[in-house]
Amino acid sequence: MGFSIKELTYKGKYLLFLTEQQFAGPWFSFKLIGKKIGTIPVVLKNIEPTPIYKMVNSRTGTVIDRITLDFDIKEYLKILIREKKIQPIPFKKEHSSIRLYIDVFNRPKVPYVNTFFTLKNISDFSLIDFSMYFVFDFDINGLEGFDNDLSGYDEENDILYQYDHTGLYAGFSPISKSTNYETCLTKDFKINNERLNLSNTLHKEAGEILSALQIEFKTLKPDQSFQTALVISGALSKEELIENINEGKTNAMKFLSQVNRSVKSEQRNIQEEAFIKINLQKSVDCNE
Repeated sequence: MGFSIKELTYKGKYLLFLTEQQFAGPWFSFKLIGKKIGTIPVVLKNIEPTPIYKMVNSRTGTVIDRITLDFDIKEYLKILIREKKIQPIPFKKEHSSIRLYIDVFNRPKVPYVNTFFTLKNISDFSLIDFSMYFVFDFDINGLEGFDNDLSGYDEENDILYQYDHTGLYAGFSPISKSTNYETCLTKDFKINNERLNLSNTLHKEAGEILSALQIEFKTLKPDQSFQTALVISGALSKEELIENINEGKTNAMKFLSQVNRSVKSEQRNIQEEAFIKINLQKSVDCNE
């Protein structure tokens, strides 16, 4: 369970097509700090098995889709214990969830999609060395051109992009300034406890390329939040791409207050009964 973008087009041309789910969304890394657990490093992909990610609720609208997910720290630690990566821990009644709110604004007749990510630490643990990564394995022109992409980074506008010989571009940028970037062959992409920072390098040749941006936020104590928005767009030139994404950023800033009201609302934080059943069923399957 988690969040990924399945397909994305620009003027009828594919930018994302049949991309592996884990290469089309946000990743996270941080260290859990607690009296009983000490310090435990965590790397989360955008798609993880339930019960690590649990769906809280979901709303689909004509322009805005809203998703609320919980990352269950205890379930994550139980997996590490079963895999004998950490010693057994006596769990009590600590609050152990980190809540992720995702708000997707897909307005008609604009050349971008804005997605807001709000992460709130509703656990009793502190998160240090926190980083958020945006990972996209674009397939420029779909199956016809998935393995001949080139890449670039516009430092002034903090835009990472891919393109091919047809002049079709796909790119993205957060409203929060990124700290690191990287493009590489998809097969070579790696984020783990030994390699948490992106390399600030671009792949120099055409190929099946993946693009990633990183934002370092350092610390999320209990009840603290981190919020940003990501703008994704396509274009028929680099100049058009920059214009589209900057327009999207300006628009995103106007909706931050609306998103904040939504994530604080009672309705947004109510556990839907249908998802309780799904989360429980998946938990049984995973434990088997």
